[in-house]
Amino acid sequence: MKNNKIFLGIVVSNFILSMFVVFISPRFDVVTAFGLLIVNIVLFLLIKLYDIKQKQMINKKIHSVFELINTLDSDINNYEIVDDEFGRLRDEIIKTVLEKRQSATEATKNRDILKTYTEDIAHQIKTPLTGILLMLDLIDGEPANVKEYALYIRNDVNRLYQLTDILLKMASLDSGIVPMKNENFSVKELIVDVKTSLESFFAKEDLPIIIKGDDFTLFRDRQWTYEAVFNIIKNGLEASSEKGVEVEFKISTIYHSILVRDFSEGLSYKRLQKNYTRFYKPNPKTKGFGIGLPMAKSIMEKQNGELLYFRERKSNYFELRFYK
Repeated sequence: MKNNKIFLGIVVSNFILSMFVVFISPRFDVVTAFGLLIVNIVLFLLIKLYDIKQKQMINKKIHSVFELINTLDSDINNYEIVDDEFGRLRDEIIKTVLEKRQSATEATKNRDILKTYTEDIAHQIKTPLTGILLMLDLIDGEPANVKEYALYIRNDVNRLYQLTDILLKMASLDSGIVPMKNENFSVKELIVDVKTSLESFFAKEDLPIIIKGDDFTLFRDRQWTYEAVFNIIKNGLEASSEKGVEVEFKISTIYHSILVRDFSEGLSYKRLQKNYTRFYKPNPKTKGFGIGLPMAKSIMEKQNGELLYFRERKSNYFELRFYK
C-alpha cells in the first residue's frame, strides 16, 4: 500500500513538473526537451536516493532483529510490538526463538530430573540386591543357617516388590495414562480400610488411629485418594508411634477435608519442601523410599485439591483439602 502511494506520488510529480516546463516553454523546442530531461533526471535521482535509504533502513532493521535475538531473555512481555513492515516478522521471530529457548530449557530441566530419578531408583534397587547377594554368599559358606539368611533374602525381595509397585504407580500418575475416575464413596469407610491395611503393614493390631468428625461422601477417585491418605497416615504413625494419629473430617461450603494429626516435633518449612522431593529421606535407615509424601501431593493436585501442612505447639497435621 505504501509503495503504491509512493509510485502514484512520483507519477503525479512528474506530470506537474512536466506541465510546468511546458508552461514555461510551450514551443516544444530544445529548451522544452532539456527541461523535461532535467525533471526526469531529478526524479530519477530522488527515486534512487529513496531506494538507497530504503535498503539501508531494511539492513538496519535486519541487523536490529539479529541483535535482539542475541539479547533475548525468557520474558516475551518485555518486547514491544512494532507496527511496520518488519513488525509482524520481528514479533514472529521473537516468539519462535523464545519458544525454542524455553523448550530447550525445559528439556534440560527434565533431563536433569530424569538423571536424578534414575540415580535414586538405581540406588534404591542396588541396596536390597547387595543384601541378597551377600546372603547368598553366606548360605554357601554357612549352610546350617539357610533359614535365617533366607528370611533376610525374603525381606529384600519384598522391598524390591514394593519399590516396583510404587514406581509403577508413579509412572501411571505422572504420565496421565490412567485417568482419575470420579465415584461416590464414604470417607470414613476409606479411613477404616486404610487402618486395616496399616495394621498389616506394621504387623500390629489396633493401631492408635482415632477417627473424629462426621462422615461425608466424596466424589473423587477412590483408589488414588486411598493411596494419598495411606501415605499421610503411615508417615504420621512413623513420626509419632507412641501417641498415634488423629484423623478428623472437616466440611465447609467451599471444600471437604481430611485432617491427619500427629504428635511429633513437626517439620520446618525448609524440611517440608525437602520432603516433597521424591526419594528424599532424612534418615537413610528408614524403611520407606521417600516417595509417599510427593505422591500424595501430586494425587491431591490432580483431583482439584491440595495438600496443606500446619505446625502447632503440641501437634501437627496434614490437611487433604478437596474443593467442590
